Amino acid sequence: MSGKYKRYELPVRKVSIFEVGPRDGLQNEPELISTDDKIALTDMLTDAGCTRVEVTSFVHPKWVPQMADAEKVLAGIEKKPGVLYNALIPNMRGLERAIACGLDHVVTIMSASQSHNRKNLNMSVEASLKELENVISRARSAGVKVRSYIGTAYGCPMEGAVDPHRVLEIALALEHFGSYEISLGDTTGMAHPRSAFEVGSLVKGNLKDAALAAHFHRADGIEFANVLASLEAGIDIIDSAAGGLGGCPYAPGAKGNIATETLVDMLHRLGIRTGIDSEKIQSAGRFAKSLSAYYRDEAGHE
Repeated sequence: MSGKYKRYELPVRKVSIFEVGPRDGLQNEPELISTDDKIALTDMLTDAGCTRVEVTSFVHPKWVPQMADAEKVLAGIEKKPGVLYNALIPNMRGLERAIACGLDHVVTIMSASQSHNRKNLNMSVEASLKELENVISRARSAGVKVRSYIGTAYGCPMEGAVDPHRVLEIALALEHFGSYEISLGDTTGMAHPRSAFEVGSLVKGNLKDAALAAHFHRADGIEFANVLASLEAGIDIIDSAAGGLGGCPYAPGAKGNIATETLVDMLHRLGIRTGIDSEKIQSAGRFAKSLSAYYRDEAGHE
């Protein structure tokens, strides 16, 4: 018996992983994690080959106490050549703190839905865009490059479906302001392969200068199908967190991020390069889980 078979081909051969574990992965942990452990996790990730790491955030400690040691963490990590260290900035004050720490890459955030944006940032979508225009302008004048998240890009836990063209409008505005990269966030794991492909294709097909990334949260395995759909849309930048940690303090039902170590394993099996060492990222994932109250409790019930 003979016959031809079709080979499964994706339009990307290499994926750049944007590691968010030290910030997005840890920010929602109920127990304070030591500065030394945050530093150790970041150093393990860069040692594993992660070249883009979101280390911390410059948010007011009243709102996210876990990130109160941002300056200490950034001062303590081992800076490696070729690694882009990033921090989330919620506003102009956060940007000024990042500049004072010597960072030349920062990340902004807003949501596509009004309800989540008000819950997360206490302002409308329109107000966020106006503020980010000023923040990105100030960053550019200081020689700082800006990456921008768009949360609830695939759906909102409070509003339900989000119009993909609304996501596109926001992405184009951020690109116009000067963001070099846009990341589409699946804040509460509502995305599915069709929406991942359709929203990703729409935005990627209309951006002129900015790169596009996808950021999926855990959804009982659907997140990996969403990654494949995004790759099929030509997206070659994926956000993930070691250990699958994470969650948004202001999004009901938000689960952890897609796990970096599992993502790397899947991509390598597909023959897609990441530049990340498989064994070392597995170790980093185990260490990240050891910092999480959720995983410690889960282990205690086994």
